[in-house]
Amino acid sequence: MHLVKKLLAVSVLLSASVQAQNILEFPQPDNNPEEFYAVTEIPAGGIIKYETDAKTGFIVADRFQSMPVAYPANYGSLTQSLAGDGDPLDVIFYTRAPMAPGTLIKLRAIGVLKMIDGGEKDDKIVAVPASKIDPTYDDIKELSDLPKIEQQRLESFFRVYKQLSEGRKSVELNGFNDAATAKQEIKQAWDAWKTNQPK
Repeated sequence: MHLVKKLLAVSVLLSASVQAQNILEFPQPDNNPEEFYAVTEIPAGGIIKYETDAKTGFIVADRFQSMPVAYPANYGSLTQSLAGDGDPLDVIFYTRAPMAPGTLIKLRAIGVLKMIDGGEKDDKIVAVPASKIDPTYDDIKELSDLPKIEQQRLESFFRVYKQLSEGRKSVELNGFNDAATAKQEIKQAWDAWKTNQPK
């Protein structure tokens, strides 16, 4: 009986420990914002909008795309970040193969897509894998290093991906900014997250 109580106590402790773990709290590297961690939510080519639940860290299916368009690159959220809309900072990133939802990856920013969603700032960091993850992208330092059509695909996707959804917020695109601006946004979002943590 004594052993059963001990096992039960250990089980409760382990359960509490698991519940306390949230992928959105995964630590950022020391060289942030030069490199940063993000959790993959939607793989490149996906048509299902997954989101990371802020309280639990679980990946949840939010909806199927209303328009017949697929994500042009992987999509996710930066860990330990808080953007202007109160959510983690969004990132869209290129890899040689689609990433699985729930996977953490270390990335490097090459720019930012300026976007307003329903009247709120909702910028998307554009990124590639850090060199240690995949050196294929080492020569891509800025968005302008990508083929022009990739920028056009990004803009086209975010311009139309909500068009058929009645009651959905309107989306306004305001072009791209460079890698330096993206890094500033990443740092601001990380600082905002740290400021928002319980003392």
